Amino acid sequence: MLPPVPPLPAEDLGKLFIRTGDLHNPPSLFVLGDSHALFFAGMERMEPTHSIVPHAHAGVRVYYLGPGLAGSLIKPHSRNRTAEKITMALEEPRRLGSKTLLLVFGEIDCRYHIRYIAEKMFGVEPHHWLEAARLTVKRYVAFLLSLKLQGFNPVVWAPIASTPRCAEANPWITLGTTQERNWLTRHVIALLQAECQHYQIPLLSVFEFLVDSALNTKPEFSSDGTHLSQRYWGLWLEQARQCGLFAGGTG
Repeated sequence: MLPPVPPLPAEDLGKLFIRTGDLHNPPSLFVLGDSHALFFAGMERMEPTHSIVPHAHAGVRVYYLGPGLAGSLIKPHSRNRTAEKITMALEEPRRLGSKTLLLVFGEIDCRYHIRYIAEKMFGVEPHHWLEAARLTVKRYVAFLLSLKLQGFNPVVWAPIASTPRCAEANPWITLGTTQERNWLTRHVIALLQAECQHYQIPLLSVFEFLVDSALNTKPEFSSDGTHLSQRYWGLWLEQARQCGLFAGGTG
């Protein structure tokens, strides 16, 4: 159970706690996550403001919570204050009696933080990355189980393929080559899938559609080099319907 927390300062709310997507129709799905959650609001790329989306997907309400880490969601008072912001975001679905939540976290972990933890705690070899990945996944699943204890039905959106830009040219911090980051992402998804199956938590992923046989990220995956393009909305929607998220369309 996440702890009760005081309200965030107004400046943090305006910058990192943004309610977006379809704000007019009754929500059929709540999405909570880092900047990759903006895909579900109908955005093609990161935008300067996130509250108004001209072509939002009908019935999808998104809470963009800033650069939260999957491995830190269970931890109060993290640098991004993600646990506190999630507690605040849950007020709306709880009030409306909505149970299903789509969680969008992990890409930042795979792109940087898991490798960072590995080098600090274990070592620099790939098997050390996997040790850190297991720790991250365990922490993420502990958070998912805390949601289940509160009566919610969490659904996991797996991390997408990593940006193909080299670290020097990338505005978002990275460690390793694209192929190394995608190798790690694939393993993280496998670890997460096993845990989610054990606890009957649905997991959806388009990762394998975004990489080639050499684990290069396909260039058409994104318009800004990091965030998933809307051209994959149909693929996501097909998976969502298969697991029962949507009985009908979402625009």
